[in-house]
Amino acid sequence: MFTSPLDFLKILASQFRQAGIRFAITSGMACVHYGLQQTTKDSDWIIAPEDFGKLRDLFESLEQGGSPWRVSYRNIFGAPLDIEFMAHGWTSHLLVTEPNGAENKVDIFGKAPRVRHVALDPESPDFADRDVVAQMKRTDRPKDWPIVDSLGWQLMGRSRSQSLVHLQDAAKLLSVWPQSDAEARGIAVRRRPLLRLLERENDPDRLDGFLRLERLLWECVNAERHGLYTRAWKDFYRSWQKEPGFTWPSRESFARQHQRLLLAARGHGLPRNPVDAFGREAIVTKALDRAVVKAQTTREILKSIEPPLEEMLP
Repeated sequence: MFTSPLDFLKILASQFRQAGIRFAITSGMACVHYGLQQTTKDSDWIIAPEDFGKLRDLFESLEQGGSPWRVSYRNIFGAPLDIEFMAHGWTSHLLVTEPNGAENKVDIFGKAPRVRHVALDPESPDFADRDVVAQMKRTDRPKDWPIVDSLGWQLMGRSRSQSLVHLQDAAKLLSVWPQSDAEARGIAVRRRPLLRLLERENDPDRLDGFLRLERLLWECVNAERHGLYTRAWKDFYRSWQKEPGFTWPSRESFARQHQRLLLAARGHGLPRNPVDAFGREAIVTKALDRAVVKAQTTREILKSIEPPLEEMLP
């Protein structure tokens, strides 16, 4: 009998705790946990970069047990599970096969995009809190933005400032703003300059227009950031494929796979930190240029609602 995705989540979380690995479950499974998705087959984990050695040791031990698991890198762009790369925004994509044959796609982050500090849900500390999940969902995928808004609405009774940061609906913002004290407003405005409009703006249609522009800017920033990693991986992979006898992925042990991938990443020039190499300011400049064209607006208008650099690219 195969393990359900939620059961696998509990099993892997228990394994991580026993191994002393600090983690936070995020993205799809966190959305299931918060009641915003019915189910998902994949799991996403933020792992403390300093614990990647423990993580590799755990995976190797799982392959050597009495009822062995199988852990394999997937044939999709991503870095080796090593702090050298994973502390700088790369993701690692794994296939974890349980002894009963159930296959589970597991994505690992060391430095999660748009997240300055990994906070856990106080009620269920295996999961990233709503603020972290909402930050990670600020992508260029349309399906993610209703989740950002829903997480913001759920935060109403927990953190008024975080709620103001994530709400995407003009009517909701116009209702929450007057109910928020000066401290919550101040914290929220520092993270989200668009909120300054609420001091003088009460037209939901105009506010909705600015919300659309703000979202477009987030989408363009993410597209530029993510593109750096995909292009870097493709360049590396083309070079690696030219090695005699190249095969990937392989049926080797996880330890051997990891050694091969790490040596290849170093030998074929996979950049450790594509964002720093290009420059955060340069990423935002390109994103602003694209957003101006896409929205047929002005740079000045976009700059007036532009989130802080440390919010978009911490």
